[in-house]
Amino acid sequence: MKNNPATATPQVQPKTPAPFFPAAGASFFAPAAPVAPQAQLLQRVPEDTGAMHEGIAEEYRRSHGLTDEDGLSTAEIVYHLSDPVYVLNHDAWTSRNYSATIQAWQDSRPIWPVLNGPSTKINFLRFILHFDQTNCRPYRTGSGSSGGSCEATATALQTFENVCQGFATQMYARYTSAARMDEATTARMSSLAQIDVGTVPQKFHIPIFIATVPGHAFNAVQIADNPADIHSYVFFEPQNDQIMTADAPQLRSSIYATAGTFTLSRLTGFNERGQYEQESTHTFIMDATNTFTGLLLRADQRMHVNRLLRDIFMVEDHHAWAFLQNERPGTTIDTVVQETIRGMPDDTLAMIFPFLNGRQFRRSSSGAMETIDRTVYLGLMNRPGLEGLIH
Repeated sequence: MKNNPATATPQVQPKTPAPFFPAAGASFFAPAAPVAPQAQLLQRVPEDTGAMHEGIAEEYRRSHGLTDEDGLSTAEIVYHLSDPVYVLNHDAWTSRNYSATIQAWQDSRPIWPVLNGPSTKINFLRFILHFDQTNCRPYRTGSGSSGGSCEATATALQTFENVCQGFATQMYARYTSAARMDEATTARMSSLAQIDVGTVPQKFHIPIFIATVPGHAFNAVQIADNPADIHSYVFFEPQNDQIMTADAPQLRSSIYATAGTFTLSRLTGFNERGQYEQESTHTFIMDATNTFTGLLLRADQRMHVNRLLRDIFMVEDHHAWAFLQNERPGTTIDTVVQETIRGMPDDTLAMIFPFLNGRQFRRSSSGAMETIDRTVYLGLMNRPGLEGLIH
């Protein structure tokens, strides 16, 4: 995989003073933030309107823009705030109550299962991204960090060995709710790839994935039940903490899915040769209407899909096209495609066609845009036996 930055120059974001890893070898600390009154001071008794609760209620009204006319009594506010699940599903991640609730939450109990919908899960993800410092890593050696709390991180000035893969893998390894890496694997990741996993409490474990497109890696988090539906995921760029929804235009442009496909996977290992071992789940392919469909593909099918979509639209990848023309001047997409599909079975090429039907491509940088239809596709593939498989 080539290592493309997420943007021209990914901008790291300032973090709160409390870092994810205070120092090399130190244990994880919950994010520091202004702390609301301790949970034990909130007694879950709706009839109690004692003076000790008035300050809590007044602060809640101010932070939520409420007035006395909104109809929430001090007793009702205190009753809700004494329920941590209520706070996690109703407060913004930036609120003092939200931070205090998470700090008081038992480390060994995952928070994710009590979140009641996509919006509350995205809210929790934003909380994690706010304190995690993976984005503080420089993309290139010598480019420095964002300063502030990034300077307090022992590894902030180290680059990852495999840049974009390193960013996405560190986020996955830290927060996955799936099987965790053992100590030997974690040690190899640290020494060979500069990936620091640390010991993250289970309360922060989430259903995170590594998302890969030809030439780049980022992350996805499942926020709904259907794993084949792209709207069951939210995506983020670990180099700059930018969150993208399933309908975001950026997910269909730039380096993310220009070719029209990406694959979700889980990390299953990291061997002595420094190779990432991943188990793929769903591959999403985009059609002419910009709609992604999730498919379960064999490893060989997945490789063929990635290669064919990457190369048919190679002209739109200016760096890849310029490199090809420098190495092999005058090469056209027709030649590239013929080389790419060598060895690909006809049924795989037929399976890909419905997703390409109606999409546009160019055969050269100076060529006109062409719409792929059955005739154009069969001409590009130049496979006599394929015609009977495409209708």
